[in-house]
Amino acid sequence: MKRAIIIHFVMLMSVVGLSACATAAPNTSDPSAPDRPEKMYEDVAVEDFKQVNIGGNASSIVIRRSESENFEFYNGDLNPAHTYTVFCDKDGETLNIELMMDNLENDNDILGSPMIDIPQNEFEKIEITGKFGQVSLYTINSDVVIHANDSLVNLNLESDHLNHNITLDGSESDTFRSVSVYFDKFPDNIKMDLNLIQGSTINDPQDILKEKGLESGSGKPVISVNYTQEINIYSEE
Repeated sequence: MKRAIIIHFVMLMSVVGLSACATAAPNTSDPSAPDRPEKMYEDVAVEDFKQVNIGGNASSIVIRRSESENFEFYNGDLNPAHTYTVFCDKDGETLNIELMMDNLENDNDILGSPMIDIPQNEFEKIEITGKFGQVSLYTINSDVVIHANDSLVNLNLESDHLNHNITLDGSESDTFRSVSVYFDKFPDNIKMDLNLIQGSTINDPQDILKEKGLESGSGKPVISVNYTQEINIYSEE
């Protein structure tokens, strides 16, 4: 499953263009626009930030780390009629990133979904609050909080490199539609704390879970899932 997601992302990147880290986005409906990924703005340097906040309504923006461990922003929407804007605000030790879709209220026919591959810096916290239909998050070395917004969440985790907590923060009135966790191998030091809604579904074909926690979990780090309609857990081993 994890490989399928990565393959889908590679195919996606072969047909979409780069968005902007500025106050205006390129018009992707321009027939002269290139049909391949093209970097249009400089990367955003990670610098010495302690916290990264990600918000907005852009359902098809991709945040990807560059080879130099900076932030890159791509338009992941396959509909050329849609345009996006990326705003970046550096406030002391905090980096605020806002991902916006132009005229979302008039056209929400989104043909793509976001992936967030955070640079491997030791941030204290990464918080995702945007109205994203789907978030795919890859292993990072920071505490993570993702707030529920009727979204799908994919966590692609490398067991040996996960050493910080991940919290999916939902409530009875604001839940996650589905949460999928993909481990590269069976974890031996990770705990899962599940608080699902009534009548929710747990899909655990490899019996990774045992009594609402990982069988060999030691307590830290902790993956907390609060209020989701469905959770899927897999290991590539």
